Amino acid sequence: MIRRIHKNLSDNMILYTLLVIVLGTLLGHYFELKCLSHFIIPIVFIMIYPMMVNLSISSLRRIKGSVKPLVEAMILNFMYAPLFMWFLTSVFISDSRIRLALMMLAIAPASSMGLGYIGLAEGHMLSGAIIVAFAFLASIFVYPLLGHYFALGANIPVPTSLIIKNLLFILIFPFVLGLITREYIERKHGQEKFLKVKPYFSTITLAFLYVLIFVIFASKSDLILKNYVDIFLLFPVAVIFYGVTIFFTLLINKKILAFEYGHHQSVVFTSVSKNVALTIAILVSVFGKEGQYMAVFPAIMSLFQAPFLMIYLKFSSRIRKWFEA
Repeated sequence: MIRRIHKNLSDNMILYTLLVIVLGTLLGHYFELKCLSHFIIPIVFIMIYPMMVNLSISSLRRIKGSVKPLVEAMILNFMYAPLFMWFLTSVFISDSRIRLALMMLAIAPASSMGLGYIGLAEGHMLSGAIIVAFAFLASIFVYPLLGHYFALGANIPVPTSLIIKNLLFILIFPFVLGLITREYIERKHGQEKFLKVKPYFSTITLAFLYVLIFVIFASKSDLILKNYVDIFLLFPVAVIFYGVTIFFTLLINKKILAFEYGHHQSVVFTSVSKNVALTIAILVSVFGKEGQYMAVFPAIMSLFQAPFLMIYLKFSSRIRKWFEA
C-alpha cells in the first residue's frame, strides 16, 4: 500500500506540484494564511529527518569520497552563481536595487529543502549534509566580503543566529535523530525490518515536500498577486539561471569529473537551490524599508525555484540511467 502511495506521489509529481501551487495561492488569498510561514522550519525538519534515516554510522566512514563534490559545490555556490547572476541581471534587469537583491540571493547557501530533494532522488545524503554544513559556515565569511562589494561599500552584518538555527533544524537535529532511529531499528528488529519500513520514510518526505510548497505559496499569495508583473520580469532570469546551472553541472559531473549519480545529485540540489529566508533577513536588516522592497524579489525567485527543482526531480530516474550508462 505504502509503495503504491509513494509511486503515485512520485509519478504525478508535476501535476501535484501545480495543484498545490494553485490551491495554496487561492486559499492564501481568500483566507489570509501568512501565519503558515511560522511552520516552515518544522515542516522542513519533518521532511528531512526521514531521509537522514538512510544514513548509518558505517556510512560515515566514506566521508573522504565527499571531498570532490564539496569543492565543486563551494565553487558553484560562491563563484559561479554570483558571476552568472551578475551577467543575467545586467542583461534583463535595469533597477539596481533588484539587481543587488538577486546578487545577494546568488551567494546564499543551499535552501532548507535541498537535503529533502537529495533523499527523494536517492542521491548521496552524506555528501549533501557536508555541503550544506560547509555552505552555511562559509556564508558567515562570504556574505560580508562579497556583500560589501555588491552593495558598493555597505556594511553587511551576518545574522549568525539565523544561520545557526538553520544548521540545527535542517541538518544537525535531523542527522543525529536519523542515525539514532536507524541504529535502533536495526539493533532491535534487524536489517530486514529496516528495509521493510524504509519506503515509509521516503513517502513522508515526498508528502511533506508537497505540504511545504503549499505553505510557501499560501503564505506568499498576496505577494504573488500584488507583484504579478515582477513575476514576469524575473521569469527569464529564473529559467535561465536554474536551467543553465543544472545543465552545466550535469555535463561537468558526467563528462569531466566522472561523478557517480549520487554525488551528482548532492551537488545539484545544494548548489541550485538558494536559501531565500537568509537572503531576505540580510536585505531587511541592512537596507531597512528599502530592503523590504528588495526582499520581494528573492521571494519571487523562490516561487520559481521549488517547481523547477520538482520538475528536475521528476526526471531523476532518467538521469540515473545516463550516469550509469
